[in-house]
Amino acid sequence: MAEMKRQQNLDNATGYSYEINDEILRLIDESGLLIADLTGGNKNVYHEIGFLMGLNQGRGLPHENFLLLHNGSISKAADDVGFNLSNIKQLRVSDTNSLREEVKEQIAIYYGLKNNP
Repeated sequence: MAEMKRQQNLDNATGYSYEINDEILRLIDESGLLIADLTGGNKNVYHEIGFLMGLNQGRGLPHENFLLLHNGSISKAADDVGFNLSNIKQLRVSDTNSLREEVKEQIAIYYGLKNNP
């Protein structure tokens, strides 16, 4: 039987180890905008989106501080995007170049650097 091991990293500043999951969740909590790539249906990404949605709900905030992406040139959205996220705005493109340009535009809109068309 295989032994399960936890991923831990050493914080060079403090000398203490910490679990990478704790660090990811802390960074999500401190972030202004979470960009989540749904391409491939990564379950960790769903966990991270759900964590931020829970924070938003607990703080009485709308779910406007994340951008959901899907690249159709890699996999089918129907296979990757769960029903619980299907009604939330998503940026779906069919090539990586379009994805890059659309993400840049959405970031500019979110941070008020560009007006929403």
